[in-house]
Amino acid sequence: MPSVTRPAAGKRQDRRAELERRLFAATEELVAEGAGFTELSVERLAAAAGISRSTFYVHFEDKGDLVRRLATTVLAELRDVSSTWWETAEHADPAGLTEAVTAIVAVYRRRAAAFTIITETAAYDPTVADEVRTLMGSIITATRDAIDRGQAAGVMRPVRPTETAAVLTWMVERAGYQLIRGSEPANDENVVQVLTDIIRTTLYTAVP
Repeated sequence: MPSVTRPAAGKRQDRRAELERRLFAATEELVAEGAGFTELSVERLAAAAGISRSTFYVHFEDKGDLVRRLATTVLAELRDVSSTWWETAEHADPAGLTEAVTAIVAVYRRRAAAFTIITETAAYDPTVADEVRTLMGSIITATRDAIDRGQAAGVMRPVRPTETAAVLTWMVERAGYQLIRGSEPANDENVVQVLTDIIRTTLYTAVP
């Protein structure tokens, strides 16, 4: 007799993922339109997503839980696009670095409201702040590993890998948050060029 357990579990996971997407989209839209996240009630968030307040609490502990999961989703996007450079860092490939930085800036542009929500909530919610630090820490670690490989290949300068990875990661984060969010899209290319130039000249022995 075929098991129905896995299909049923898969459907539940799909429904939960779809509900998360709807809530994230509704929350980001409200904030993009000018609403302050701290003033948004669970009732309003649920209504904007087309669900009931009780359904919200079936899937989320509270608004902080919503933001923690939103942070996980958005920073996973940053990790994914950053891998374009991480995977080629030891080859001193300028195209890989430019492609990664361009994609990172695009994430900050597309998810500007999400970064607003995450940063503002982290300022007063220690659980959200801890989640952001953990997620950013994983990006720093991957960047450090790329620097280690680049140094082993002889294409990167003898910088301090851990500290340099942290500084560059947080530099990109601040640039994305402060220079992309709320600015005109036409300026994105300039931000990409500046960030790319800083990373290249900081890390590589011969700037490609």
